[in-house]
Amino acid sequence: MINYSERVAPLAYGPREACKALNIGLTNLYAEIKAKRIPVRKHGRRTLIAAHDLKAWLDALPSSERKVA
Repeated sequence: MINYSERVAPLAYGPREACKALNIGLTNLYAEIKAKRIPVRKHGRRTLIAAHDLKAWLDALPSSERKVA
């Protein structure tokens, strides 16, 4: 029996959805795509960004090491 109340994590996002997931602006996302740091795929006219590519980009960012006074 299928439980429809369970949400399935998306395998890919559109640009606006990716921005929401990453909490960044659309301009920054397109800059990262242009710099080839976030790969995209096309399905017709639709731009798709794989969820694992978003996670890889996020994991590649430097961590913030805060000094405790």
